Amino acid sequence: MDDSKNIGTHLKSLLDDLVINLHTQLNIAGFPEIRPSHGYIFQYIYEEGSRITELAGHAKITKQSMSALVYQLEDWGYLKREADSRDKRGVLFFLTDKGTALKKMSRQINYDFERQWESRLGIANYQKFRENLQKLCISLK
Repeated sequence: MDDSKNIGTHLKSLLDDLVINLHTQLNIAGFPEIRPSHGYIFQYIYEEGSRITELAGHAKITKQSMSALVYQLEDWGYLKREADSRDKRGVLFFLTDKGTALKKMSRQINYDFERQWESRLGIANYQKFRENLQKLCISLK
């Protein structure tokens, strides 16, 4: 086994390539304001709405940092807020139609990018790679 690089280095490199491609494509498509840190929200927001504290917990960042990101996206029309019907003091954030469209576009961009990996590994090996990553991620929770 080659110990010159640990697996984290390889995983980070793959993630960096994916993120750089995504934001390059979003910029070309007319969304230059969307930064990688906004991805936390699009990745973790629930269809039934999410609180800032929930989003911050999933992203493993402070509530203050998440608040800044959420308020930016709200100002830009990607999110809307509504009172939490379960807790009158609480506020839930939802994707707007614009936010949902951006999330859908981002997923397609990432899917298209992953086809490069599939091409390099072959379909069967790529499917096995994805399955193994999913198994590892489940075991970490």
